[in-house]
Amino acid sequence: MFEQYSSAQRAILETVLKLISHKDLQATSMSIISKESGIPIGTIYNNFGSKEEIINELFKGIADHFTYAVLQGFDEDLSVRDRFSRVWNNLFEASIENLEAFQFLEQYSFSPYINEETKQAVYERNWCFNVGLMYQKEMEEGLFIGKSPRLTVQMHYGMVVFLIKSRLYNINELTDEVMQTAIQSCWNSVSIDMWLPFAKSKA
Repeated sequence: MFEQYSSAQRAILETVLKLISHKDLQATSMSIISKESGIPIGTIYNNFGSKEEIINELFKGIADHFTYAVLQGFDEDLSVRDRFSRVWNNLFEASIENLEAFQFLEQYSFSPYINEETKQAVYERNWCFNVGLMYQKEMEEGLFIGKSPRLTVQMHYGMVVFLIKSRLYNINELTDEVMQTAIQSCWNSVSIDMWLPFAKSKA
């Protein structure tokens, strides 16, 4: 993660992510960041103007990493079923491998620390946008039910988030069987093929 940044920037971002996963942002001073990262305070300010700027860059960096990871193998030459499975499997895998980063995104997505410019920049290049386009195409072609691709993606994402959090807090064990059941449930909720028998039985 953070491969696109300089070594100093990467050390700062990684340190802040680690620190705020264990304590509140208000308790994370620049001096603590400097001490834990080994980067002089002057160098920190040369790269980031403030703690808020670090948080916003951290948010963008993590979001970009997740987008890259989630869209791996999301190829248009695959069947829609394979693309669907690929993207949600990728999200599970990326989240489990980067639990601190996952927690940060969830905690700060609606935080006032994240400014509107950052939120807009992340939204425009986020993986949800690309997946939403797939949902939209399938809805327009009558292969998916529903008329709101963005809302449907968010609903499916919500299921993944719940399962990741349940693992994070040791509520439920997140096995491959559980993940595949969740993905199948998401597929069943939108695939017209899964709904046609139900619709016919009601006719």
